[in-house]
Amino acid sequence: MKHYLGIDLGTSALKVVIVNSSGMIVNSVTRSYEVHTPQAGWSEQNTNQWLTAMIEALADVKKANPQILKEINAISVTGQMHGIVPVDKNGNALHHAIIWSDRRNEDELAAMHAALTNEEWVAITGNRPNISFTLGKIIWFKKHFPDLYEKTNKFLLPKDFLRMKLTDTFETDYSDASATLLMDLQTLQWSEKIVNIFPIDRSKLPGINLSTASTGSITRNAAESFGLNEGTVVICGCGDAQAQALGNGIINSKDWLCTIGTSGQLFVSTDLPAIEKNGTLHSFVHAYPGKWVLMGATLSAGMSFKWLTESIFSSDLEIRDLLDLAGMASPGAKRLLFLPYLFGERSPHMDEKAKGSFIGFTNEHTKSEMARAVVEGVLFSLYQSFKIVEKTIGQKCEHILLTGGAAQHDLWVTTAANIFNVPVVRNKNRGGGAYGAAMLAAVGAGDFNTLEEVSACWGLRQYEKVYLPNQVLHEEYEKLYQIFAETYDSLKEIFHRLHDCEVH
Repeated sequence: MKHYLGIDLGTSALKVVIVNSSGMIVNSVTRSYEVHTPQAGWSEQNTNQWLTAMIEALADVKKANPQILKEINAISVTGQMHGIVPVDKNGNALHHAIIWSDRRNEDELAAMHAALTNEEWVAITGNRPNISFTLGKIIWFKKHFPDLYEKTNKFLLPKDFLRMKLTDTFETDYSDASATLLMDLQTLQWSEKIVNIFPIDRSKLPGINLSTASTGSITRNAAESFGLNEGTVVICGCGDAQAQALGNGIINSKDWLCTIGTSGQLFVSTDLPAIEKNGTLHSFVHAYPGKWVLMGATLSAGMSFKWLTESIFSSDLEIRDLLDLAGMASPGAKRLLFLPYLFGERSPHMDEKAKGSFIGFTNEHTKSEMARAVVEGVLFSLYQSFKIVEKTIGQKCEHILLTGGAAQHDLWVTTAANIFNVPVVRNKNRGGGAYGAAMLAAVGAGDFNTLEEVSACWGLRQYEKVYLPNQVLHEEYEKLYQIFAETYDSLKEIFHRLHDCEVH
């Protein structure tokens, strides 16, 4: 039987899955690594740790089944978006990867805002400047490491660096390129206007290809390093948000996806480019050829809960235990609000200076209410995007598929249904990004005609459970949400003054 290898280069771990031609996961291995913070606001990763994680993960796969890697028909890679890895002509990393959560390029962000209005940015790229996007990182790198900039052959996105190590080719795909703030969303090419304004050597940007396109094959060196078969075809792949959507069968415009992992996204597929004129949502290219994405994002979703568990409570409580404790608190957490802006915020505020906050503390509040407020605050933030998406595309949501780590616990799913006021479903498959990459490999290898065909054949529309909203609770949540939605505007000036205040 044919098998497909999907690789997902996440923020905290690399995951590989082996999927057979019927869509069954026959092996799955995860290997974690670190995020380095050499200075406040900086986020880097050592690319050697990525490679070690892949070597170890594939070795574990081989140990479990010595023949399985020989039966791989095609490979594809997905991964964290927005980061950069500058490499020389031989593919050697010249600097640690600067990843999506890095905030060092505030001055460059200000320069981007000065160069073009938000309306002009949105008209070209479908997005407005944001601290996370790739462009600001390249500008910063050029300013602070001019010698390394000159030596840089290509600036690669994280998943493209990993694929380059497999194939010796320097390419990206439309989905990942559309999230750099460098691609013209209409022409699907690097924007000459943006490249010329800053300026950036266009030759240092990789070529752009379809997510399902072949971008070479496993080289002899890669075969020796990773235990793969020389000559196995490698498919271009896509950004992790798009791969997560594919892995859950989110292809058509009536399908809505809410992903709550480290960050959170509300993801809707569209048949034509859908652009929110103020840039409060992201407009990207889908991994499915000819389809587009409208997406709201909150930077600290599951991370907010992880922070609460590890940095505030610092007890023996596991995250699941704390979620159980949160479930004991009443909905609304006794009128305690949480703003999940631990890393600033994307949708709808696009404000890197926004701060996380608890609002409404009284002596009645306990760990239970704090934990529940975090769950509700993350979902309120995504609900803001939900409302804007409905308005932008002129289409009401029929149901939402919830995925990511949050889908494992009923509290997240039931609360989402009650806040969004639509049925929330949980898939039996729960494929994830690596599974979406395997789907791209299956189509890219020519074994399936379309991603929609793969989705149908692999049974991605089989719901494990449907959670219906409680209308009474939704009305109560709506009152609390209206207050939540006003808090950012009330506190924006305070957030910005705090951000710029230096106390030694």
